[in-house]
Amino acid sequence: MYRLQPLTRFYDLYADKRKNLKYYYFFLPTSTVSYVVSTNWLELFEKVCDAVDGALSAFKDWSEPGERADQYLLDQVADQAALAVLKGRGIGVLSEESGLFSESSDKIVIIDPIDGSTNASRRIGHYGVSLCALDNSEPVAAMVFNLATGECFTAEKDRGSKVDGKAIYPTSCSDLDEAIVGISGNPALPIASNQYRAFGAAALDLCSVACGRLDGFIDPISGSGVWDYAAGVFICQEAGAFVDEMYGNELIHFEHARRLGPIAAATSELLEELSGTQRLDS
Repeated sequence: MYRLQPLTRFYDLYADKRKNLKYYYFFLPTSTVSYVVSTNWLELFEKVCDAVDGALSAFKDWSEPGERADQYLLDQVADQAALAVLKGRGIGVLSEESGLFSESSDKIVIIDPIDGSTNASRRIGHYGVSLCALDNSEPVAAMVFNLATGECFTAEKDRGSKVDGKAIYPTSCSDLDEAIVGISGNPALPIASNQYRAFGAAALDLCSVACGRLDGFIDPISGSGVWDYAAGVFICQEAGAFVDEMYGNELIHFEHARRLGPIAAATSELLEELSGTQRLDS
């Protein structure tokens, strides 16, 4: 699919690691030299995922800590690989790892280079790349790629959602007592669902709501950055699921430090019931 370019060298930039400077090598697709905004977001996202996958394949120290307490070095490796594809295309990028840079005020890509990096550090097969494209602050395309399994969730505005090219839909569950709910963080109050699951990767968990594996998802502690859920929420919406925020806030924003509580459910009835279980002001 791609013509391989000369090897590109990446090294970690952390001052405390420079005494043991390490070099990592990975191939980048030839598209990284393009300076034209792609009209096919999913094609661009596929190239980003390929670059991240290639970089991680050449990287061995998956448990090595990063600069921040909540970061692994593999997060930074993945971020550098993704930015090598995204930069220079006339678009803005908001990344969990490197913040916001903007070559455009109207076209922005929100990315989590590795959603579920703690899972990745332990080789638990539930982690991936999460990408959401915004045009004038409105989501228009998204991709969540499971790096462990190769499964790929996609959505385009008004075109529905897919997994590996096949259309997906949520369940018809409307009763919390019968629901299986994914959670991120410890709930402050009991969730009276049939069962709940904590898988550790919000973007993939939201995709599980979109395709009917889970009936709902909630972050009861409002601990999610926009990169954690932007793609997954859009994929849910395009699949026909319902989404909200714990306290009614707008989910899409560009504040790196802000944290919110996304909720998704297969039906509007389940969404209302699920959100009501955790609102401390209700």
